[in-house]
Amino acid sequence: MGKEEANPISIYIAPDLLEEIFLRLPLKSLFKFKTVSKEWRSILESNMFVEMHLSFQKSGKSRRKILAANHCDCGAPPSLLPGVRFEGDEEVVYLRCESTRPSMSCDGLLCIPEPGWVNVLNPSTRESRRFPSGPDPVPAPLNRRRNCFFTNGGWTAFFPGYWSMGFGRDKVTGSYKVVRMFFDHNHCDVLDVNTGGWRKVSQPPYEVEAGRISACANGSIYWFDIWRGCRLLAFDLHTEEFYDVPLREGMRFKMETQIVNLEDNLALSTAVLNSDHEWELEIWTMDAEERWSKTYSISLACLGIKLFEPRWFRPVIVSKQDDVVIYDDKKRLFRYYQCTNTIRQIFSYTCVISRYLENMVRLQNEQVEPTTEIACIRGITRIGQDGIAFAHLVSSFPSRIDTFLCKGKCLSVLVVLATFIFLSICCVTGFVLGILYLVWLI
Repeated sequence: MGKEEANPISIYIAPDLLEEIFLRLPLKSLFKFKTVSKEWRSILESNMFVEMHLSFQKSGKSRRKILAANHCDCGAPPSLLPGVRFEGDEEVVYLRCESTRPSMSCDGLLCIPEPGWVNVLNPSTRESRRFPSGPDPVPAPLNRRRNCFFTNGGWTAFFPGYWSMGFGRDKVTGSYKVVRMFFDHNHCDVLDVNTGGWRKVSQPPYEVEAGRISACANGSIYWFDIWRGCRLLAFDLHTEEFYDVPLREGMRFKMETQIVNLEDNLALSTAVLNSDHEWELEIWTMDAEERWSKTYSISLACLGIKLFEPRWFRPVIVSKQDDVVIYDDKKRLFRYYQCTNTIRQIFSYTCVISRYLENMVRLQNEQVEPTTEIACIRGITRIGQDGIAFAHLVSSFPSRIDTFLCKGKCLSVLVVLATFIFLSICCVTGFVLGILYLVWLI
């Protein structure tokens, strides 16, 4: 009874209700709420809540976001720029990084390979892990075609050395893994991000072209290879075994066919000519039972593509209205409106990485600190509006300013308190003088 009288306005919130509230809050607020109480911290750091939060991000209840690169070649670690930008109805989050460097994404995490190293980054928590990959094997003599690697828009150097790589998540254990294959020396191994160790695995049943872009869906990594007869190679991240995925009859492919994770399903997109000799984009998706279906057939006639012009279009996200946001090889974003069967350009001159998901998973290693080098100002690129450039400029100021402000917090509090006391004294003095004046008049 005494406790209730001491704190009569205390309200008890059930943990289940707290979780539902937390799921709908931005990640920045959740990090602050960890300091409120031990109970809140235990909820927010539990594996169950991390999984619930990721599932909520993937569901139709949360707003779809796109992760794009804001090029910066200053050598600083990748980091998110403050704020977001709206391109039409799309919310774009920018990652300051070297946009020419290849990257793979899965559930909001990025894997960025470089010679001798493999970097795994969680932009949401600003944590990263860096793993030594060892020197690349000495390649055998390669012909001209195999010296080139397929990447966005053409054939160019993609991954370090002559590897085919993939990044994904084991749907059973929840661990993230990196897979790499080198066929000239029959070398294939897997990196477990949790343990940090590489281990060799059995060879795949056939080769895929070095540097081919991969995608992860339903606990497996997929590589599409067109050089040897349009085949789809898969690697189960739990059993760590390779297998071949059959393709459905009637599916058409080209060198520019894109493989992506579209709303947690594997998707293949190809720009083909229809019976009227007009370009259209075919998007085929595969469900968890490996059944294929043509999800979208989008007319590209309004874009003015030439008859024999090699072009690729990659779906990024699907809106709540089943509209598709598409990225092309000319760094343009389009939105396909299914209700009217029309496509409209919404943005240009951006480098889209993938769909952006806020992931609370901890990498439990070194934290990527905010970039503080003035050299980052050189990385400001013209991307259509002054807002992002200004945010980039502000984010590159020296951290000494932040340190000064942090050290001055106590002084600021004292100044505010002294001002409050002074104003209070003035108010009380004025009130007393007013009463005395009224008494004198009476």
